[in-house]
Amino acid sequence: MITAHTRLLGVIGHPVEHSLSPIFQNAALSYLNLPFVYLAFDVLPPHLGGAVEAMRFFSIRGLNVTIPYKERVIPFLDCLVGEAQVMEAVNTIVNEGGKLIGYNTDGVGLYRSLERKGVGVEGERVLLLGAGGAAKAAVWALAKKGVASVLIVNRTRERGENLACWARAKFSLKVEVIEWEKATAGESSLWSEVAAVINATSLGLKGEEIPLPWEKLSSSVWIVDVVYRPGLTPLVREAKKRGIPSFDGKEMLIHQGAESFFLFTGERPPLQVLEEALDVKDDIS
Repeated sequence: MITAHTRLLGVIGHPVEHSLSPIFQNAALSYLNLPFVYLAFDVLPPHLGGAVEAMRFFSIRGLNVTIPYKERVIPFLDCLVGEAQVMEAVNTIVNEGGKLIGYNTDGVGLYRSLERKGVGVEGERVLLLGAGGAAKAAVWALAKKGVASVLIVNRTRERGENLACWARAKFSLKVEVIEWEKATAGESSLWSEVAAVINATSLGLKGEEIPLPWEKLSSSVWIVDVVYRPGLTPLVREAKKRGIPSFDGKEMLIHQGAESFFLFTGERPPLQVLEEALDVKDDIS
């Protein structure tokens, strides 16, 4: 029941209509009978600063941050903590008495997803599509998993190189950058050497296909998509059609969302409640 004691939680992004966070976050809040409600807010770029500042005015307890604001939101916060400092990207903001603190639970979400699905990347080479905030979270998780090297494929080479420099400096990782056109055309021989391909771009969110050179991939490769949408993303659908083990961003969403929930409320939500709310057990297998 919503009362005068109910506090607001939410997610900001643009677009945000696809977000499943309100579904499972509210399910967990209801299950634990906590005095919060969780909503989605589509914030246009010029209004980002005002939206974040509104957390102070309205005593909003917490916000998740999604595409395209995970890096852009930082100047409006009072401080970053833990993984957010390392990644220089934020997906969770907590209001502590008017002080806005930035966290990042994406890396933990992907790490736990890889663990849960049994994706073996220790000592292996992984190909990463993208170079934004989600890609930084992926690099963090891969470094924690002990990968041997990361191949970064990004549409803007300069941004890919920036991510590579960051990964080398933070984790002493062996990193190589490959141009998007060359990589997706299958010109690189490295496709056959990777244990996993992780899509950390926004491609697939609106149904876009990613032109991977499927015939060059190893038979034991994993396809991991941080993007999610109703049903399966085109990337995961194509992988499953070819018999390649894969999963989309709903798995990562559940784990990063559980961490955000704890930061907001101090309570650990049962994963079963989150899964049942999304009804994704079949989708994420």
